[in-house]
Amino acid sequence: MRMLSLVLTSRTSGLVMAFFLPALAILSGCQTPPKSTTPLEAIRAENEDHIRRFSDFSFQKLGSVENTGLQIPVVSPDGTQLLYLRSDAAALPPLTLLGSGDPKDTPETGRLSIWRRPVTGSGPGRELSPHRWSHSPTWSHSGTAVVYVTNTPPSSAIIHTDLVSGRQTVLGVTGMVNCLPRFTPDDRAVLFCAGTDSKGPFRIYRQSPTDKNPVPVTLPGIDALFPLTIDDGKGVICARTDGERIRWTDAHRNGFRDLTGPCGYATRPAMLQTLAGIAEPVAPDRASIAFYDALQNRVCVYHRAGNILRAHHSDSISACWLTNKALAMATGEWLFVVNTATGMSLQIFNGEWIPARYVPGSRKLILLGRETSQRFSIMEIRFTDRKAK
Repeated sequence: MRMLSLVLTSRTSGLVMAFFLPALAILSGCQTPPKSTTPLEAIRAENEDHIRRFSDFSFQKLGSVENTGLQIPVVSPDGTQLLYLRSDAAALPPLTLLGSGDPKDTPETGRLSIWRRPVTGSGPGRELSPHRWSHSPTWSHSGTAVVYVTNTPPSSAIIHTDLVSGRQTVLGVTGMVNCLPRFTPDDRAVLFCAGTDSKGPFRIYRQSPTDKNPVPVTLPGIDALFPLTIDDGKGVICARTDGERIRWTDAHRNGFRDLTGPCGYATRPAMLQTLAGIAEPVAPDRASIAFYDALQNRVCVYHRAGNILRAHHSDSISACWLTNKALAMATGEWLFVVNTATGMSLQIFNGEWIPARYVPGSRKLILLGRETSQRFSIMEIRFTDRKAK
């Protein structure tokens, strides 16, 4: 494995820069050779563009939504709908998300259900899941389908819902715990983890609604978690446990190649912190992933190009991609927009915020903020280009 380059960034009153950034490509073919662009000039230009795109904005409150404390609501790709959890249970243990059949995690009575409603307003909307104990809703990239998990101890299943036809298809390995689903980039299939019980080890599978049986993507025996993005159906970027730690890995059916060193705790349910506040962990171009590193207590970004890992604001706990380079990132006190290539950081808001979804076409960012212990307020930021002086 190539040596991993670790570049730590910090916020200053001026520009925050990362080292070893290649110079921008220069067009050739003119009679007079163009002036060379130095790496420092390239960084300066990149940061000036970041300021132009994200320093001016308007904001408004859209509504509020219930908060069970188990998972944050997930906003549709077009920013108009959200899925959230409702329950009559007094408490919802995190191991629920891993398909635990223990009565304290999946009780024999009561309901945990997924509801769908507009982002605006405060109404409950309509129940999406007819099953008694459901969680982990995830939108497809096109917004035309949803998958979620339903616990039926001692096993659990992945439910694929076509929002156009209303058809629901049961996916997963029969008789096993199936959890942590995510759509493939083309929306045709779902990646998920499966194991004999919630303690693992988990193996990652791929299955579409038309497939009779799921296809294994990773080797048996390794504990593979959080399938994020798949390449040509052959391998998947995921996390794997390494003793008491997790590492990001490029895994396939014949083996794996670790991409990072230890990046968090592998014990259950501590490993769930890794993506708990990361609404969209994969960059639009699929070249970078964002995650929370519990060992460093901050959001980190792994760039596949160059095999570079960058750690950003200390105490940052949640994030959402805006562009291939820009990331909305929140600590417990501030919301920032960070250029993950140069490290430049713009301070946007104070307070506790969770960036939940960015809609590129309208340049709006949906935020969740603590309203009460059981409700989130929903805020919208719209960015506008700063005009040159």
